[in-house]
Amino acid sequence: MTDNTTDTTLLVTVDSLRTDHVQCMPRTQEFLDDTHDAAFATSTATPGSFPAIIGGKYPAGRGLEPSASVAHEFDAHRVGITTNHLLSAEYDYATGFDSFTSPKGGGESLKDKGAIVLERGSLPYKIASWGYNRYQQLRSYVDETEKSFRPADDVVDQFLSEIDGREEWFGWLHFMEPHHPYDPDGADIDRAAAQRITRRVLSGRGSDEDEALVRELYRQEVAELDAALEPLWNAIPDDARVVFCGDHGELLGEGGLWGHPGEMRPELLNVPFGTRNAPDLGAVVSLVDVPTILRGTEHGVGTLEREIAFAAYGDRKAAMTADRIATEEGTYRLADGEPVEDPALEGELERFDPAYVVKEDALQEDLEDLGYA
Repeated sequence: MTDNTTDTTLLVTVDSLRTDHVQCMPRTQEFLDDTHDAAFATSTATPGSFPAIIGGKYPAGRGLEPSASVAHEFDAHRVGITTNHLLSAEYDYATGFDSFTSPKGGGESLKDKGAIVLERGSLPYKIASWGYNRYQQLRSYVDETEKSFRPADDVVDQFLSEIDGREEWFGWLHFMEPHHPYDPDGADIDRAAAQRITRRVLSGRGSDEDEALVRELYRQEVAELDAALEPLWNAIPDDARVVFCGDHGELLGEGGLWGHPGEMRPELLNVPFGTRNAPDLGAVVSLVDVPTILRGTEHGVGTLEREIAFAAYGDRKAAMTADRIATEEGTYRLADGEPVEDPALEGELERFDPAYVVKEDALQEDLEDLGYA
């Protein structure tokens, strides 16, 4: 393969976006010229997805391997703007960019730190999550409540300002809508109440009415993100190469679960994926292919012709084709969850040996802050 990058290339990533909610994004759907239903995350959490999205490698160790960043491969002005502190210079995501903006890395709260080092679903994780959510609920009664993360329209405005007048550029924008707590601007309740109810539901204490409201708040977050992206889609050149994807999905009560715990479930692993002016792709797309798609030539372990995708979280792993998923608990159809036999896919799963470690030695200080070490 030869490098066939364009003068302008844009990567847009969205935290916690479910595939079945892209229908709430008509402006984005209209902008993209190709979508891919069989697209899969490499993990069910941000630290496991972005070494693939930016580096073209399965995650191993702490953050991104600096030399792997696809940003190095672009000669144009390179702009990165993220709204998740896990995607910061602290974890080497600024490497290769001429301009890079993100929240402070390394942990802005006990909850942020625990999200990296505690295995989701474990007893310590549940205790830490409950305590943090309870603290935030109480604080919301006395403090003026702001948007949980930097708003999408602010990110878009900054990016358009930074590329103004430039004919060649590479951009990466990461948006936190619709990551929990869901607090859209257009909700029928105020922001503090929306955050309290979201946290109540995520901690397992919500009523049926609370859960229905939280699902609606999530939907509104997605719709408002679509509206905020419209100026971006209108402003970039018609021939710009664009990749748009989620980093992982979100559970909205399936199996009694909320958020994005480390379960190998299709709601978390099947991610929205669309392109514009990009190369033709195979039957399956993995997030590890993103740098290859952006460049048009192989980067890391990415490919333009994939039939099987892999994912891991801790000691859990999965292998996916366009219609099936194999986990260590069994193999089933993606469409309806019915069990099937697929020795070939199960063999691929057994041979996949991810190096990703959830409890990373480099984050010992964060463990100490949480009181677990």
